[in-house]
Amino acid sequence: MSATPLPSSSQGEDLAAALAAASPFADLPPAVVKAVAEISQARFYNAGEAVFSLGQYDGDEFFLVKSGRLKAASADPESGALLIDELPAGEFFGLAEAVVGEETAAGGRHLTLTAEIDSTVVAIDAAGFRAVVAQRPSLTRNLMLYFARALAATAQAGPVQDSAPERRVFAALLEYVERDAVSGLWRIPRMPRHRELAEKAGADEAATAGAIALLIQEGVARRDYPGLIIDDIAELNRLAS
Repeated sequence: MSATPLPSSSQGEDLAAALAAASPFADLPPAVVKAVAEISQARFYNAGEAVFSLGQYDGDEFFLVKSGRLKAASADPESGALLIDELPAGEFFGLAEAVVGEETAAGGRHLTLTAEIDSTVVAIDAAGFRAVVAQRPSLTRNLMLYFARALAATAQAGPVQDSAPERRVFAALLEYVERDAVSGLWRIPRMPRHRELAEKAGADEAATAGAIALLIQEGVARRDYPGLIIDDIAELNRLAS
């Protein structure tokens, strides 16, 4: 993993302040936040620089986006679909896995995390964090509330489309999505024919056409002949999962 560690003079209080502003650590006693800051390091990444590349992520650290924006990409080894998620300032990558100590070595082979724009990231040692959680009931409580709220928000949103064929179409469509280097828009430069997309998704052409129409109707995508502009990449990823 490549990075530019920030000078030690910018650590300490700045790290604690960044952590205290993040939802799981809000309103915690300063001593708890300080304990997490002591096992953390702020790193700077230039736009386009990898936080980690394919095969590098082992779950030893998790990340808080202090400033900027990261892009997480994961490849499904069975379907070949590429799932993309954007992480703005204040978002975490790998927090849940770090808390439960979930094995990530296998899944990490299919993950990349990249700075979309110049970004400062707080890298937190996962094992050290679990030790702090075990010793600090207030942190345990905050994490439980954080995950409960996230789960409730997901349940409240509910799936827009429950049809398995259409989910497969959305997953197949993600393989054609790329980021425009000039405008920064997510787009499909040239849409595949419905028959080609249907074959890739294992769906019929009617379901394929309906899935694309749904994306446009819901404002997730819009036509930009001969392709599509994806206005809500996070929602497309959700529909495909």
